[in-house]
Amino acid sequence: MRFGAHVSSSGGISNAVDRAVAIGCESLQVFTHNPRTWKPINHTDEQVALFREKAAAAGLGPLVSHGLYLMNLGAPDRDVPTGPPGKPATSTRNIHRSSIESLRQHLEIGERLGLAGIVLHVGSSKGSTEDEAIARIGAGIAEALGAVPGACAVYLENTAGAGDTIGRTFEQLRRVYDAVGEPERLGFCLDTQHLFASGYPVHEEGGIDRVVDEFDRVVGIDRLRCLHLNDSMTEFGSNRDRHENLGDGRIGEDGMRRILGCPALQGLPVVLEVPGLDGNGPDAENMERARRFQREGLALRGIG
Repeated sequence: MRFGAHVSSSGGISNAVDRAVAIGCESLQVFTHNPRTWKPINHTDEQVALFREKAAAAGLGPLVSHGLYLMNLGAPDRDVPTGPPGKPATSTRNIHRSSIESLRQHLEIGERLGLAGIVLHVGSSKGSTEDEAIARIGAGIAEALGAVPGACAVYLENTAGAGDTIGRTFEQLRRVYDAVGEPERLGFCLDTQHLFASGYPVHEEGGIDRVVDEFDRVVGIDRLRCLHLNDSMTEFGSNRDRHENLGDGRIGEDGMRRILGCPALQGLPVVLEVPGLDGNGPDAENMERARRFQREGLALRGIG
């Protein structure tokens, strides 16, 4: 496992590498866009070059980004009223088309930065049927991939299962994969908190092995490219996306050992998205816990 974290790119994208190195990362995840606005960031050639140089010098990899939160490729292909949160709508936007354009932008900057992939929240149906939403998601991802040649891939992330989101089950994820039709540039990212919240018993004795076996049967373990490692503030099966520091939540220390000791997950980039002990995001303490839980989890299985 190559342990990393989601780190801030404040002040310039190359600063993300410095922050990752400071807390002991071997891989990293970053926002290449402000996650709460559609307007893309203009990353200068100098910053892009510095990012690549620093990452190479530090031996960081794989490197991934996370798509902005506004994207919903499953939204109906029509204009809807939009405006500032909590205020009356002031304009209209086609969320589906804006999401495709944003994903295209993410892939373009991903290519410039040398990223392995973009972790993507699959989307939600927004009142339409699941079949209709999955068809739109597949077509949207395929359109964005077709517009940006290269190696940077899209990693579909499982969800905690709230509302009408797509991706709470492995069957839904597989249906999206099949709808895209671009297997060479499409993979998956599993989030441990989302699995737990959506009812996959990763915390139980033998649970992670059963869950991974099911993923392999439905999706294919060879398509798993990244693991988001997060404990959970909320109860098992809550369908609520609330991350906690490693070992401090409902998954707990034993659950973390079971997950990180799973033989089928070894070798993956493992990205922490925890709140941090001081509330400022992943920190050196959580990175140390992750490595310790892995050592202890492997030892419990007689691997070492």
